[in-house]
Amino acid sequence: MPGLNATVPARLLVVDDEPLIQDILSRWLRDERYDCAAVGGASAAWAYLQDHAIDLVILDIRMPGGSGLELLDKIKQVFPDTAVLMVSGEGDTSEAIRALTRGAFAFLTKPAERCELLVQVRNGLERRRLAIENREYLCDLEAKVRDQTRTAHEACEETVRRLVKASHYRDDETGAHIQRTGWCSELLAATADWNSESTEQIRLAAPMHDIGKIGIPDAILCKPGKLTPDETAVMRTHTVLGAKMLAGSTSPVLRMAREIALSHHERWDGGGYPAGLAGTEIPVAARIVAIVDVFDALSHDRVYRPAFPEAEVLRLMREGRGSHFDPRLLDIFLSQLPEMRAIAQAVPDDDAVEVVRSWSESNLAPPPSLVVPSAGLYSTNQGVPI
Repeated sequence: MPGLNATVPARLLVVDDEPLIQDILSRWLRDERYDCAAVGGASAAWAYLQDHAIDLVILDIRMPGGSGLELLDKIKQVFPDTAVLMVSGEGDTSEAIRALTRGAFAFLTKPAERCELLVQVRNGLERRRLAIENREYLCDLEAKVRDQTRTAHEACEETVRRLVKASHYRDDETGAHIQRTGWCSELLAATADWNSESTEQIRLAAPMHDIGKIGIPDAILCKPGKLTPDETAVMRTHTVLGAKMLAGSTSPVLRMAREIALSHHERWDGGGYPAGLAGTEIPVAARIVAIVDVFDALSHDRVYRPAFPEAEVLRLMREGRGSHFDPRLLDIFLSQLPEMRAIAQAVPDDDAVEVVRSWSESNLAPPPSLVVPSAGLYSTNQGVPI
């Protein structure tokens, strides 16, 4: 880049309507090994700038046929890296202030002293060099931060996939459910005006809502019949177990996953578990997953029962408005039923893992009607989420 490489002379342009001034200033600058050109007015200067890369312009304020201040504005707008030193035959402080506030780095009064001019030119070129290097450093830093963020994000997604894969070995029925839970939670969060970063986090976190079931004995977790009260009590400990498994992480995704694992069986009216939280005491991410979890579980077949008809599922959920479910979030969910159905159709129980794998490996976006793919663990007994 001109003016940054010590072996390439900086390129300067003198703009002054007085030929004698042009000649004197140009000679002083060339004596210092600068590559210097001179023109006699604003129009000629603008035309020259279109065809030449100039590092620094020495610009007279008052010239026939065009204001130096107007040319300064155009230079800073189109060539922001070009330094501008303003000069004037009048020692008007207000003019100097206007020039400096509009982007000039310094102001000289004619007749300028040779030493003063050369000092200001050196200062201007150095300021320009530092500004460009600082901008390039910041661009490089931003690129590195993006790379590191992407690496951290990929590591987080890998953690989620492995946790979910581990849970999937415990319950063969849950593959499609865990995929749909992440997608539908992301859609509901986005419709509830969450920002894009948070909606992506819940897409990754929601599938881990039942991760604690890894710690539930097979005799209870895989029992096809109705659970006894004691077995139900053991099953319900999956919320606390999941929270313990996910505790202590600095990852926003895993912190959200912990909240969801612990609280997705809480109820709006305080009748849920494990803590009996009510209303807004329940983390909003857990309230979102509670709605999605119940809808998806009741809408799909299980080994111990067929899927409920959608009308029956919706009736049960509407009955739970304000008692089981956050009423505002349930209303938003119901407004998005066509999109929720599209997700269910895209990831049927038999095909969920293969669908998500094919998207992941091909780096293709999901269909336009869907949100981004994901995964998690769930179990029911007699159709009732536990």
